[in-house]
Amino acid sequence: MLPLKLYAGGISTNYADIFIENLSINKEYKHNLPLKVTNRSNKKIEVAIKVLIPQKDNLKTEAVPIQDTKWIIVTPEKYILDAGQTGSSDVFIKIPKNRKLRGKTFQFNLEICGFPVEKKGGITVVPSLLSKVRFSVAKKKGFLGLW
Repeated sequence: MLPLKLYAGGISTNYADIFIENLSINKEYKHNLPLKVTNRSNKKIEVAIKVLIPQKDNLKTEAVPIQDTKWIIVTPEKYILDAGQTGSSDVFIKIPKNRKLRGKTFQFNLEICGFPVEKKGGITVVPSLLSKVRFSVAKKKGFLGLW
């Protein structure tokens, strides 16, 4: 049996714990801070970003889970990064027209994974990251929100 090569890799992001204040219902927002992902490994990887509804044990204080992942759009949600390269995605939040959402703080999570592009020559392990994003919905009509 030949010895198996094991490669460890890593990714990093500028999104760890984000809070956005006073968004309005029936509006779509583009976050002014793009989600950046850096490939910390010495191999080419594919990055995949998935929007998740957080479980109760993963919620920050006073936040409730978003009601639908369709509220959040990440574009692009997949891309290839060479070793040491950084990629970015835009994050959009679309809040439905529902007065009952006013005054609440919501949370969604972004799972950021890296997968090896080359499937030969050993095993590459790249851990995933979980970013928490919270946003509050303004109590009053017409507030523009702070991004």
